[in-house]
Amino acid sequence: MITTTLAILLLLLPPTEIRPDQVEHVALPCAQAGTSADDTDSAQSLNQQLATKMRGYMNPYNTSCARVIVETVQRSGLNDRAAAIAIATVIVESSIANLDGGLGDSVGLFQQRASWGSFEQRTDPVWATGRFLAVMRQFFPNDSWNDVAIGDVAAAIQRPAAKYRHRYGVEAGDAVKIVNELWAQNGEWPLPTKVDRSH
Repeated sequence: MITTTLAILLLLLPPTEIRPDQVEHVALPCAQAGTSADDTDSAQSLNQQLATKMRGYMNPYNTSCARVIVETVQRSGLNDRAAAIAIATVIVESSIANLDGGLGDSVGLFQQRASWGSFEQRTDPVWATGRFLAVMRQFFPNDSWNDVAIGDVAAAIQRPAAKYRHRYGVEAGDAVKIVNELWAQNGEWPLPTKVDRSH
């Protein structure tokens, strides 16, 4: 079973994708107050539910990062589908880790390039999520992203090479599970220390 799972993962994860067990960059904090007991509980629950890349790799840290993304989407007034699009993206791009580096000049949860904003902005989970959502709304006006497959929306925003566009769709089901786990929790979720709401 494990050998089969490993073989499937190797087929699904191209060599340029950051795998959860091979993050080579420093993971910066996502939540100002750090992780919580809820993050630990949610991570344990999610490890049993997930089916692809993050199965068995959810921990309090990346759950806290997912929680900040979900909370940011909620505060923006968008729905849980928008959160699932964002989560599918960060699963593929960073294994839900706020990384201080990546391919070329890419950083943060979404591995946004320098053209998206400063290093500080792109590694601020609230700012980075807000910027991602703004681009989503620009590319899919009138909330038309609601009628397009989660993976296709994510790929349109991230613009990977054609041979990698499918990766976001592979993670869509798990992204929905993560959002469902976190969306229902209405506790106080801390913001990062630096919040720039100008974009």
